[in-house]
Order: sequence, then structure tokens, then C-alpha cells
Amino acid sequence: MRLAPRLALTFGLLAAVSTAGVGLAVRTRLAEKETTRFQNDVKGVCDRLVDEMRRQGEADHTLIAGSCQSGELVERVGIAMDRGDLDERRTSFSELVRNQRRAFDLDELVLGIEGGDLVGASPTTLLGLPARDVDTLLRGNAERFTIRTGAVPALVSRCTKRSDGGRIVGLFAARQVDPLLERLARTLDVTVAPSWPRPVASVPAEEDAKKKNAKARGKNARPAVSVAPSASARTNEHARQAPSEAGELARAPCKLTDDDGAVLAFDVLKSTKELDDNLHDVDRSVGLYAAISAAVAFLVAIFLARSLGRPLSVLATEAGKVAAGEARPLEVRGSGEVQELASAFDRMIQDLAVTRRRLAAASRVAAWREVARRVAHEIKNPLAPIRAAVETLRRLRARDDPRFDEYFDEATRTVLDEVHRIANIVTEFTRFARLPQPKPQDIDAEEITRHVLQIHKATAGEVSLAFSAQRRAPTLRADRDQVIQVLTNLVQNALEAVKDTPGGAVTLATDTDGHYVTFSVADNGPGIAPEIAARLFEPYATTKAAGTGLGLAIAQRIALEHNGELSYVGQSANGKGAVFRLLLPIEGPPPMSDVPTSD
Repeated sequence: MRLAPRLALTFGLLAAVSTAGVGLAVRTRLAEKETTRFQNDVKGVCDRLVDEMRRQGEADHTLIAGSCQSGELVERVGIAMDRGDLDERRTSFSELVRNQRRAFDLDELVLGIEGGDLVGASPTTLLGLPARDVDTLLRGNAERFTIRTGAVPALVSRCTKRSDGGRIVGLFAARQVDPLLERLARTLDVTVAPSWPRPVASVPAEEDAKKKNAKARGKNARPAVSVAPSASARTNEHARQAPSEAGELARAPCKLTDDDGAVLAFDVLKSTKELDDNLHDVDRSVGLYAAISAAVAFLVAIFLARSLGRPLSVLATEAGKVAAGEARPLEVRGSGEVQELASAFDRMIQDLAVTRRRLAAASRVAAWREVARRVAHEIKNPLAPIRAAVETLRRLRARDDPRFDEYFDEATRTVLDEVHRIANIVTEFTRFARLPQPKPQDIDAEEITRHVLQIHKATAGEVSLAFSAQRRAPTLRADRDQVIQVLTNLVQNALEAVKDTPGGAVTLATDTDGHYVTFSVADNGPGIAPEIAARLFEPYATTKAAGTGLGLAIAQRIALEHNGELSYVGQSANGKGAVFRLLLPIEGPPPMSDVPTSD
């Protein structure tokens, strides 16, 4: 598998796994928080039920205590008892008890006298209470409400008052817990499961109780969650009341106690459907966000893998061509390390190409250097016979030889011309073989270019000389005189090429890439023939009748010893003339020990 798919797969899997891990952790945390919140809600419902029942018991006790302290009913019973007409007024007192129970919205109200004398009771089923039970009801704790346990648990309140005759009259009030829990459970939308057995039917005998129940049912159109019956029947009745889609039930135990230590225990049951729905919402949200995050991460991974793998693939392809010398500069778009890698590879290719050309040129130079020495040696050998011939002619002249006049002028002219030509060749080859080492200094590329143009304006004639700077070239280290020598040679060759061209023009240009400075010399002349273009920088390769063919060879030698390059680029942009390029490194030539010697 190639690098880009592997990177995309690896990054995508890492992103998906990390996203899934984070999503699972978030889901677990949210689920724990939601479950804890729900349990706290159920426990809060339990606490609220207990508080409401306690508040109701205290409110009932306040009402009953007020009836004994300032109410007319107890006061009138005491007065009637002291007067002795209590029996005649029992019926009216019983009606008053029933009315006061309705007013206080109580389930039970008993009016009696110490010793067990029952004056009135509501509902009427309590009228048959034995005297001992009535006395027991009146003698309980009257300071606070108490809890009555048993088959019909209730919140009980009592009050007593002594008449002027010294007899004690008291009220006993009870609010049954089952209806109270049923009302509170309906309000809080929960189910209550008491620990005491609930009667199958608990309907008051009085007509007002029936009306009150009918009125309560009319206020609640939907079926309400009711108080659970006995412990043995709680499960079955809950199954009948709670629909199957309600889910499981959460349970919280509750206890209501009074000052005497009596305890009413019951459980609060609440459907977990709300919790399940919230958890499903959490799962859907986390899953959706996780899927979106994983998809985005996977797409980003693919993009990153392609942006990284594609430049590396191009780099590998071009690197495979380096050995064959066919590598091209990379056209890679990117940033950071990828761009730096591409730039470094381009510089390496450029440096490698320059090094190869330098090595090849150095090999050719070494070969031609040997040729130059041999040619110089061969040319110098005939000088002695030529000089001897001249001396012989001079001796003939001295002896007045009659043939002297016939050969003297022609022989001496020919010999001297040849000697002069041979001397020039020897001088050029000697200069080529013993080119001085560069003496680098900080120079301004544009200033040197303008200087070369200036010194050739006088000899340019009708030819147009122009200068162009693409990018501002920084200061570079090079031998000023040798650079001027190379540019002068190129400009002279260009002027020679366009001297017979109408509208002839020569353009010098400078440019830089931050590592090299480029000097370009372009003309619009007839150009260079292909057969001579491959041999331009070889000694004796020239198209000029009076040229030695060593100018460009010397110029290239100067470029190589500056760790640069002199090359023939080809025709100009308009398809005419020729363009030569001198490439010099900004940091200057290598140390003297690294430069090929001229020996």
C-alpha cells in the first residue's frame, strides 16, 4: 500500500477511535449525571411528600387547637354540660360536628367528654364507639399531631378544654393518609406503595363524602397514579395501572414519624421512561456528533495524507531520475517542511547539475590544457628555423648575393606575419592555461552590469543596449575583474552577432532566487547554428574569421572557478537571436584549496 492511503487510513482510524473514545466517555458521564439527577428527583419527590404530609398534619393541629381555644362548639358543649341540658342538645351538637368536619375538610371528627361520653361524631359510623375508645382518643398527645397506624392510618390532632364546672371537653380529628397520599401522588405524577394493607373500599357513608370524591374525580380527567394497595397486591395493581411502555420503575423509600415515635413507611415509585428518553437523546446526540467529528477528521486526514503523500511521490519520482540526469525542479505547492523539502531538492538538483557540468567542463579543460601545452610546444619549435632563415637572408644581404633582393621582402614579410600569429596563439593558450585564481570581494551585480553597458556604448553604434532587473540582486562575492571580463566577452559576441541586423538590440538582465545571481545577455541576431551550439565552450570552436575560439572557453573557466556556470540558453523569447546565462552563487567561490589548479 502506498504512503498516502496508509496515512489516510491511519489518521482516519486514529481520529475515529479517539472520537469514539471521547464520545463514549462523554456519553458515560452524561448518563451518570442524568441517572443521578433522576434518582435525586425521585428522592426529592419522597422528601416533598413527607414534608407535605407533615405540613398538613401541623395545619390540622392548628385548626383543632384553635377550635378548643376560641371555638363555639367546645365552649357550648361545656356550657350545656354545666347547665345539665346536654342530652337535649346532643342532636344539634352532632350536626355542628358534621358541619365543622366539612369546614375543616377532615376525614374524622369526634367531640366527647372525659370518661368516654360521646357528644358527636362524623362520619356517623363513629357514633358507635365504646366509651373506653372515646376516652382513649381524647387523652392522646394534644401538643402536636400524631400518626395513627393500623388498617386506616391517619394524621391525628387533638385538643381539650375544661368547662367552668371542671369537666374536660375535647375534639379528636383525623385525616386519613390514603386519600392524602393519593392526591399528592396525582399532583407529583408518581405512584405510592404503602407498607400498610389498604382496604378494598373506603367510601364514607355520608352523602357529602360521595360528592367530594366525585368532585375530585371531575377535576382530573386523565387516569391518575394512585396509592398502591396492600403489600401483597402492589405489584399486580401497578401492572394494571402503569402501561407497558412506561418502562421500569425507580423506587425511593419514605418515612413519616411523629414525636411519639410512630412511623408510616411507604415507597415512591416513578417510571424511568423519562430517564430512558433522556438517555436515548444523549445517545443520539453523542452518536451524531461523534459521527460528524469522525467524518470531518477522516476527510481532514485524507486531505493531509494527499497533501503530504503527493509531494513525496513527486519527489520520489524525480529522485529516481537524478542518476540519469533527467530530474526536473519540483513544482510542489505546500507549506512548512514539505515546501522546505521541495526547495532543498530543487537546490540539490541545481547544485548537482552545476557540479556535473563543472566536472565535465573541468575534464574538457584539463584535456584542452594539455592540448594547449602541446600546441604551444609545437608552435614554438618552428620559431628557431624561421629565425635562422631570417638570419640567413640577412647574411646574404651582407655578402651582396644577387638573389637577395628577389626573396628578401617577401620572405621576411611572410616570416614575421607567421611569427606574429603564432605568438598571439601562444599568448591566448598561455592565458587560458594559467588563468589567475579568483579574488572574491563584495560586488553589486546591477552596478557591474551597468558598467559593462557603459563601456560598450561607444562601440555599439546603431545597436540598442538595454538593462533589465527582474528582482533586486543582493550583494555577492566574486572577482570583479573576472566577472566584467566574462560579461564583456558575452556583450562583444552579441554586438558582433547583431552588427548587420536592422534594429539590432542587446539586453543585459539580472535576477536572483536568493541563492544564485543570474546575468543574462540576449540579442536579436541570427542566432547560433545547432552544429556549433554543442561546441561553443570548447577551445577553437568559433565562427569568427579572426577569432581564436578561446573567449567563451576562458569565460566558462572563470564561471566554474567561481562555483557557478556559464551556459547557452537558446533563442530569445521572440524566437530570434541567442541568450547566454552566467550563474554565480551569492556566497562566492569555494576556498582556494577546492579550486582546480591551473598547473
